[in-house]
Amino acid sequence: MIKFFRNIRQSLLSENKFNKYLIYAIGEIILVVIGILIALQINNWKEQRNNSELENEMRANFNSEFSNNLIKIKKSIRQYEETEEAIRYLMSKMKADEKELQKENIDSLLAAAVDVFEYHPTQNTLTEILSTGNLNLITNDSLRHELLNWSAEFDELDEAWKTLDDFNQHMVIPYLTENASMKNIDKYSLMAWEESSKFNVDYVKLFNDIEFENQLDNLGWAVVNYRLVLSRLEKLINKIILLTND
Repeated sequence: MIKFFRNIRQSLLSENKFNKYLIYAIGEIILVVIGILIALQINNWKEQRNNSELENEMRANFNSEFSNNLIKIKKSIRQYEETEEAIRYLMSKMKADEKELQKENIDSLLAAAVDVFEYHPTQNTLTEILSTGNLNLITNDSLRHELLNWSAEFDELDEAWKTLDDFNQHMVIPYLTENASMKNIDKYSLMAWEESSKFNVDYVKLFNDIEFENQLDNLGWAVVNYRLVLSRLEKLINKIILLTND
């Protein structure tokens, strides 16, 4: 094809038909420009198709990932509701007499109060998309907004966990280590001791100690704070699942 056009140009020049050659040259330039525009259009179409396929894949991955996260966060919220209930019940027994305290399984309640776990969602898809800069491929503005909200809310959850873990590990557990039996408490936790401690614990003294009340109050506040952030994340997860269903 190139040889064909070259021959035409040479023929026109040899015949001194400059005007015709000029018209031909302009036409040839126009054809080249049209060819370039068509090629660019094809490339743009291919890129848009690839981006659309990638977006659909990301939406499917988000839907699957956050559906699994929803199951886990519901379980975690139930656990923290039970933890809060145990703390509130312990607080209701402050200043109780020995006869009343003997009716309760204090060790199991203390185990429920201090045995807390951090919620760990799966974030592989979001982490990969943020690291590759592909978040802008998501054409749904609402979905993109909620995914950015997730990152911000998860940072807040991390701060809430650090507060809870700090209260538990550096205040409540050390206090119980000095004033209660960790072996008896751990009978209802991971250690699952079959025998109780051979040491006697004076629970009347424990429940008449304002420091114990303060420790429970601090722990309760941190537990409720963590549960509230979990609840906000649950609502956000539901929104993301809804936005990735279509």
